[in-house]
Amino acid sequence: MFISTKNLILKLAIWMVSNLFVIIAFFCALYVNFFFKRIGKKPRIVWGSDPIINNSYWSKSMQQIGYISETFTTDFYSLINKRSDWDIILSEKYNWIIYPLKPYFAFIECLFKYDLFVLPFNGFFVGFTPVRFLQDKILKLANKKIIVIPYGSDSYVYRRIRSTSTLHGLMMSYPRSSRVQNKIAKNVDYWIKNADVVLPGTMGPDGFGRWDVLAPSSLCIDLNLWSKSIKNSVADGKEMKVVIAHCPNHKGFKGSEFIERAICTLKEEGYSIEYLILEKVQNNEIRRLFNEHVDILVEQIICTGHGFNAIEGMASGLPTISNLENEDYILPFRRWSFFNECPLVSGTPENLVDVLRKLISRPELRRELGRAGREYVEKYHGFDSAQYLFTNIINYIYGKKDSLINLYHPIFGDYTNRSPKIKHPLVNNRIID
Repeated sequence: MFISTKNLILKLAIWMVSNLFVIIAFFCALYVNFFFKRIGKKPRIVWGSDPIINNSYWSKSMQQIGYISETFTTDFYSLINKRSDWDIILSEKYNWIIYPLKPYFAFIECLFKYDLFVLPFNGFFVGFTPVRFLQDKILKLANKKIIVIPYGSDSYVYRRIRSTSTLHGLMMSYPRSSRVQNKIAKNVDYWIKNADVVLPGTMGPDGFGRWDVLAPSSLCIDLNLWSKSIKNSVADGKEMKVVIAHCPNHKGFKGSEFIERAICTLKEEGYSIEYLILEKVQNNEIRRLFNEHVDILVEQIICTGHGFNAIEGMASGLPTISNLENEDYILPFRRWSFFNECPLVSGTPENLVDVLRKLISRPELRRELGRAGREYVEKYHGFDSAQYLFTNIINYIYGKKDSLINLYHPIFGDYTNRSPKIKHPLVNNRIID
């Protein structure tokens, strides 16, 4: 009886707080709309509220060209990131109130401070509260604009995923998400309908039904931090060892067990290999190892596409392996975007031994792929590329551009043709003997 009474009181308190927030938020939104007009000025941008490192890179890129741009996150992952990577952190603010109320205060404060909200499908701070499906109404009443970019667990609806291998990898790493598919699906459908722009990248074919820019990835990286490898190895795995790295933050999703088995098979064949498993390692140490020690990076071999770690590998001039086998996913990005220029080497659990054997035994191929990888990241994933993307998005959102769908078209896209195409020896990301 005591427990049920306690739960009833808690639910009543949540209901009262949520309703009070809605009333205050709508009044604040009206006030902002009428008295905080910023006609003709650059929009102020906030990136949040999940602590995804690329928010930090995107924000810094826009700061460079004169935007007020800040990250505002719930907290940060201290095992791999530093506090200096982030601007504002919720856990450090509003210390005079209990934590469950902080998201509400953050949301209202941001109504006054920012014009453009970049968020995942979780929403912005109040995405886990009873008022999550009023976010767009409050933001639009305040004349705010919304860009939604997924990062994975916020938006993967398992029953909508086209690849059963990706589905199984997700269930290995994130089994609980399979039990809340309806909740995630509602969030996805809500923002697909209400966001001004959606950028799903290679996740787009998995049931999103909308992408405003066709690009395999909108990720960017600080190229001043990630420099090309100085190792210049001539090792072929016979007389000199080859160093292979893997960063398994999600082992099932990335196929870590198959990578380890492939390494063991090659060692049994007589190849001299050092295998580095870089798990829960600070980014500055990853940069050092990529720059000084590693010869090959295996990012992931289950899910079709690539993540941020592949961009880190290419930025470091390393030949990098990701699974790019499923043309149902990849072909549109080759045909209507810039993915034909990408020098990632495609690998799967079934062919990884052969792919690694070719890379290990041919140091000249590694150097050529490393050179092309660095050039590719410089062209499509540096700060200037993010500035181009988000400047065009802002022009579109504010009515200065009609469409974004052909922004990276390989024939008449301005950006893809601003410099020579990246040349590499791969055909559809495969090594051709």
